[in-house]
Amino acid sequence: MKLFGKIHRSIKHEKRHVRLDWMVALTLLVLLVLSCMMVYSASMIGNKYGTFTSGIPVSETYFLQRQAMWAILAYIAFLLFSVAVPFEVFKEKELLKYGFIVMFVLLLIPQLMPAINGAKSWIRIGSFSFQPSTLAQLFIIMYMAFILETRKEKLRQICTSSELLKIFSIPLALVTLIAAQNDTGMMLITLSVIGIMTLCSNMHSKNVKKILSLALIAGVAVLMLFVIKNALFSSGTSYRTNRLKVFLNPFSEDLAAAADQVINSYVAFGNGGLFGRGLGNSIQKLGYLPEAHTDFVFSIVIEEFGFVGASLILALLFFLILRIILVGIRARDPFNSMVAIGIGGMILIQVFVNIGGISGLIPSTGVTFPFLSQGGNSLLVLSVAIAFVLNIDASEKRAKLYSEYEAQL
Repeated sequence: MKLFGKIHRSIKHEKRHVRLDWMVALTLLVLLVLSCMMVYSASMIGNKYGTFTSGIPVSETYFLQRQAMWAILAYIAFLLFSVAVPFEVFKEKELLKYGFIVMFVLLLIPQLMPAINGAKSWIRIGSFSFQPSTLAQLFIIMYMAFILETRKEKLRQICTSSELLKIFSIPLALVTLIAAQNDTGMMLITLSVIGIMTLCSNMHSKNVKKILSLALIAGVAVLMLFVIKNALFSSGTSYRTNRLKVFLNPFSEDLAAAADQVINSYVAFGNGGLFGRGLGNSIQKLGYLPEAHTDFVFSIVIEEFGFVGASLILALLFFLILRIILVGIRARDPFNSMVAIGIGGMILIQVFVNIGGISGLIPSTGVTFPFLSQGGNSLLVLSVAIAFVLNIDASEKRAKLYSEYEAQL
């Protein structure tokens, strides 16, 4: 009886303390605080002149207040989903089925909304805006993990292309809807995450090659349709065509207006040097760098904190990503493993795409920098995603404890 009492107390103790990784929780909190600092620093001057609000002057703290509210909600959601909500419920087929219906509808609604920078990816209701494709990415990761676990025996055998299309029809349907929004960056990130999860799964190598080929063909087909659409139906040069031309030659005189962001981003890098100009002392945010608080916020980070400060922030973010991926590698449950690896891959690719865009290494896609860019929708979804990973880690540790105690008995 004493042994059972000891085991019971140990498990209860482990349940209390294994549920939350305080290093990850603290890292997330620091990133959310940095997010509020950088959004305020990048937007406070522009707010006076209505630079980011269609020419309507607003309070210096306008975007700070919004970002702080979303940061608080995001951290509460993080604590709730990492501790109070058991992750096992997300494996239920019925929940995923209804989730698909909700995501399908949410991804269709932006088609009825006006385009922003060439993309129809936002739902706007008054002052509230929401980008459903961000939530769809997380759902696609969950559904991919569900498929890779429940159809693992089938996928270990060689499947035809039509069979694979049928098995992965739901994730592909959602990716198609994201592509229809003309949000190239989000679509390519989602396809890349699907590719990473496929490579890390235990399916037959020929199936992996077929899925990666299908994803590559889909990506190229969407890009070709985009080019054809612009050539046949656009009366002038489109916003996205200009971004591609800027990538090829940002210093062309004909593209002076379109290249404004990238050129001023380079200037911000140069102004920052090794140690930066100091928090709040950026020059490029004074009307030179458009949307400095969103897509190009990391350019302001480099200008104000320098290469050293920006590297420390990246190290903080990479620690978080590495911690997430390690949870996926160590997980014994295939569903848990795939979800963690998918989430880690999603954040990692988003970082590379954003930095690639602001540095001119790849065409700018409008992808925001994780956690630092202004946008409550992204903060909330990413925080919940990290909570899922901690919940997975806790679940795996408890399962290991139970198996060890049972082995002792």
